[in-house]
Amino acid sequence: MKKYRMRVVRGAFIDPKILDDLGAKTIERFERDEWIGIDEVVADIEQLKELQKAMVKHYDDPNVPWYMDGRGAEDKNDIIIAFGADDGEGGRIFEFRTDDKNSIDQVVRYGISKSIPAEQMDFMEGKF
Repeated sequence: MKKYRMRVVRGAFIDPKILDDLGAKTIERFERDEWIGIDEVVADIEQLKELQKAMVKHYDDPNVPWYMDGRGAEDKNDIIIAFGADDGEGGRIFEFRTDDKNSIDQVVRYGISKSIPAEQMDFMEGKF
């Protein structure tokens, strides 16, 4: 089964143990204590769906969902963006290739429709 190397905000999870169980590593710490930092976790699509369900802890605005982004563990040109179950649609997953500009635009439009500022959707700039 295809695996993805994902970036997730640790503080987005009600119980971050789900990340620990998948062997997550902290790759960046935040000054904002409740968000904790960004973890990297390798997961398949079924594990990502479980992460989506658990990624619902809010601090500022419960109407703005969390999202996680990643690249294929074997092929870095495979991109995956997974919005948390708090997105109003139970969690949506977008899979596409790095050169698929239409899909990139679709994801950004989706995020904006969920009140995520466009500048925060920097998933194409991520170093994996």
